[in-house]
Amino acid sequence: IVGIACEFAGDIHCANDLWHALDGSRDVGSAIPRDRLDIDSYCAHMFNMDKDEQLRRKLFRKGYFLSNSQWDTFDASFFGLSDAEAGSIDPCHRLLMLKFVHLLDDAGYSIDKMHGSRTSVHIGQFSTDHAYTSLRMEPEYRSRFHGPNSLLYNAAARLSYHFNLHGPNVSLDVACSSSLEAVHMAVETLRTYEADIAVCGGVNGIFAPESVFYSSTIGAVSPDGRSRSFSADANGYAKGDGLGLIMLKRLSDAERDGDRIYCVIRDVLSNHDGSDEKSSFVVPSAAGQTRLLTDVYKRSNFDPQRIFYVEAHGTGTPVGDPIEANCLGRFFNRSSVEPPLLIGSVKSNLGHTEGAAGIAGLIKAAMCMNHRAIPPNMQFTSLNPRIEAQRYNLHVVQHSVPFPPSTDTDPIAIGINSFGMGGNNVHAIVEEYRPNGKNSITNGYPNDHANGHHQIENKQYFIFLFSTKTRKSLKDQVAQFNQWLQKIATSDVDNDHAFFQRISQQLLLRRTISYIHLAIFVFANRQQLQQQLDAFLAEQTISGLAIELRPATALSQKICFVFSGQGPQWWAMGRQLYESEPVFTQWIQLIDNEMTKINNGEWRLLEELIEKKNEQESRINDTNIAQPTLFAIQVALAALLP
Repeated sequence: IVGIACEFAGDIHCANDLWHALDGSRDVGSAIPRDRLDIDSYCAHMFNMDKDEQLRRKLFRKGYFLSNSQWDTFDASFFGLSDAEAGSIDPCHRLLMLKFVHLLDDAGYSIDKMHGSRTSVHIGQFSTDHAYTSLRMEPEYRSRFHGPNSLLYNAAARLSYHFNLHGPNVSLDVACSSSLEAVHMAVETLRTYEADIAVCGGVNGIFAPESVFYSSTIGAVSPDGRSRSFSADANGYAKGDGLGLIMLKRLSDAERDGDRIYCVIRDVLSNHDGSDEKSSFVVPSAAGQTRLLTDVYKRSNFDPQRIFYVEAHGTGTPVGDPIEANCLGRFFNRSSVEPPLLIGSVKSNLGHTEGAAGIAGLIKAAMCMNHRAIPPNMQFTSLNPRIEAQRYNLHVVQHSVPFPPSTDTDPIAIGINSFGMGGNNVHAIVEEYRPNGKNSITNGYPNDHANGHHQIENKQYFIFLFSTKTRKSLKDQVAQFNQWLQKIATSDVDNDHAFFQRISQQLLLRRTISYIHLAIFVFANRQQLQQQLDAFLAEQTISGLAIELRPATALSQKICFVFSGQGPQWWAMGRQLYESEPVFTQWIQLIDNEMTKINNGEWRLLEELIEKKNEQESRINDTNIAQPTLFAIQVALAALLP
């Protein structure tokens, strides 16, 4: 996994937000937003208040919902869409398009680099709420776009179309395991070399009262809107909005390209229950789950005893939880003298995000790897008595559990379950990534730039550059970055210098910066950056902040550098870089030696740039000195680029 993007309830906009919510046991549940779904009006219209009162009371009123601001940040012009067409697109698909850009940012890939790439896209979704709402619209409000834009195939197809991706493309619906099944399919495209990069995940959105009605009447949804995974008082699952995307590459390719690697997927496999040991179509099957575990660990030749924790499906249903937990217990078979098998479920934190449920569990597992800890399960009071925890040495995580100290032994591994109501089961095995010692993954540069990297670490100033197609989206992007930065406490960052250096490299070197509107921040420390961010958002001017507008039309040829001849020179220019940047220093000294030979020692570059004590002594405005000095400065600056 080389990139992660997500959006969940509680203004969780990224994987780090998710980790802080999980680790802090933050309750992100809420009542259904009335401006989205007015359940009382729906009941008054649909039900006989006397005859159907009991049914009406079954309808859930709470869950886990994205805020309006999370749904409404889509910029149609960025994707070349008219407002009419954008308004007809399923909000889930609009959010997928937006978060795909965030995924590229997280992975450090520009949109230009992805253009025409052999990238496969696999997206799980089974909510059809947008289709319900489109069908209910009065004809005069329904555009010609609403019909095709309400269909599920758009989930993946929109991404491949708008970003010109040429690999396999699949939108799929296998109910609640859709997104982990998407991961399974994505992994296979990499194994068979159908694709070089795979993007996969899932999305869920609750917009239609019909969705509330049908979910409530089957009896699987918690009336009070809480998923109490494995708890004795579990009364069903809580529905939730959500989205998760990951970017996958073959491990060898990721190491070769210097990608940041969150963790490694060792294997992922799926099966179907069939009809063995099933009392009904929607009831889980212990036999089907056991077959899956046996097959995936056998195929991957992976020792089940290495599994430290299982991120379970754990919906919080009185029937499903014991079947899953006891199945895990029987398969992993931990004796009383061994460390227990830890289990938990992200649904206790985020609710059941259905089409995005499996990917939510996988992203949680990836963040556990990065933080080397398992966060606590929420909503847990006491163990469901039908779970044989003592017999199988199972333990529901109720407090944060740190990973064992790193050793030379095998890396920590986590199993992930995701089950679909129709009988589809998926299990993934992920483990910590450990560099092999031959490839660096921390700086984003190939190994032949190792010397340049240690010189970059001496940099005293940082450049953050943001680039978008419109001024509004530029302000939104900077505002979101500012919110994220404020959440990152100084104590969370081992080294401010290295922290800002990594971000600067990501923003400058690996993102798309060819858009028209640019905001550039030049700063030496966190305080200066915060002052510049505040000034930008308040539309004020301040030293170190520049706002640029690029020409909308592209040049016919790509210009790499334009070196000025004369005019921008000033006394002592380049002096601070000369004192702090070894690469810059080396090139200035080299050019000084050559120029001294050419001018027969009449003047020296170093004398003019470094040794003159004041502006009165300087001859920098002499044309014979200004032009070669500007040449030297610009060549040395170019040499700083990787």
